[in-house]
Amino acid sequence: MQRATSIAVSAVSAAPLRGTIAIDCAGSVATFEIDEELAHRLCSDLERLLTQVPRRTSAARSG
Repeated sequence: MQRATSIAVSAVSAAPLRGTIAIDCAGSVATFEIDEELAHRLCSDLERLLTQVPRRTSAARSG
C-alpha cells in the first residue's frame, strides 16, 4: 500500500459540479475527476473515518 503525501482538490466546473483530486504518492501524482455524487460519498466516508472511536487493544483492556 502506498502512502499519500499530499492531496489537492480543485473545481473544474460549477454546472454540473465536477472537480479533480490529485493524490501525491512517493513522487508520482494520480489525478482523478469526480462529480458531485462522488464528492458527497467521499465527504461522508472521510467524516466516518474522522469520527471513529479508537479501538482498545487487549493490552489496554487488561491494564
